[in-house]
Amino acid sequence: MYQQSSGSLSELTFDPAETGASANGISDSGIIAGEELNGGQLAGYWTVSGGAAVLTGQWAGYDWAVAANDGGTIIGDFGASGTAGQEALMWAAPGYEEVLLPALPCDSCVRGDVIANGINQSGTIVGHSVYAIGMTTAPSVVAVEWQSGTVTMLGSLQASGASDAYGINSGGDIVGASRVGSAAGAPTHAILIHEGAMTDLGTLPGDTNSSAVSVNDAGQIVGTSDDGNTQRAFLYEDGKMHDLNALIDPTSPLVGQVDLQAAASISSNGWIAVNGTDSRDTGPNADTTRGFLLIPSQ
Repeated sequence: MYQQSSGSLSELTFDPAETGASANGISDSGIIAGEELNGGQLAGYWTVSGGAAVLTGQWAGYDWAVAANDGGTIIGDFGASGTAGQEALMWAAPGYEEVLLPALPCDSCVRGDVIANGINQSGTIVGHSVYAIGMTTAPSVVAVEWQSGTVTMLGSLQASGASDAYGINSGGDIVGASRVGSAAGAPTHAILIHEGAMTDLGTLPGDTNSSAVSVNDAGQIVGTSDDGNTQRAFLYEDGKMHDLNALIDPTSPLVGQVDLQAAASISSNGWIAVNGTDSRDTGPNADTTRGFLLIPSQ
């Protein structure tokens, strides 16, 4: 856990004997969703003020937590080798009883590939679900939202039948990605769903694919755009997609040194967490992925 106010980087653990742990998301109030590796993969959460707990339930041992809201609702997923697919899960405070989120109908397939990715303050959850109606329809994976235990399909660009939802803000705006058309090899573009209408956000100039992963309450969106080989992190605002590399303050010592490749999240005050590389990493550390924090200068 990194805290910009103090510059401190703190290790988060559940058990001194664990073999590993990951932090995957944080709420405004400081609930951190993640997992522990300790004879299995165990979903759990930490709090910024201290304390940690492993989440229990039927799927414990092969599950992980990805996000939380200020109400104490935590979402995550389950997937184990040898099973038919993945399942979307929810744990709600104060009891944190495990709840299996429903999937879309899938007549010609075994239930599987149901994933929760994001949650907002009102408890709306977004992700994707496998879907197929009729025994002759090929299964596809489409973006969905869950509200009060009900799952709703969010659609796709040009009726491609392939999409995913990764983030949602307090106003209900959803971001993700969708294949553009049903043709084999069709590109995937970042999308915004606002009041039920899906918008294609396009790509950075010269790129073919993009994906949006986070939207804040001001409507700013971040994600990744690529040409099939090279990735670039982007910020989308005021109807335009910007290369985050081009927005770095020209007086920063990191200009020309870092390559911002994949934006991970944007906060309500416009701070952006992004992954990339530093050209000063050489030898065995070359191409090491580093985390960067972008703070608006205005």
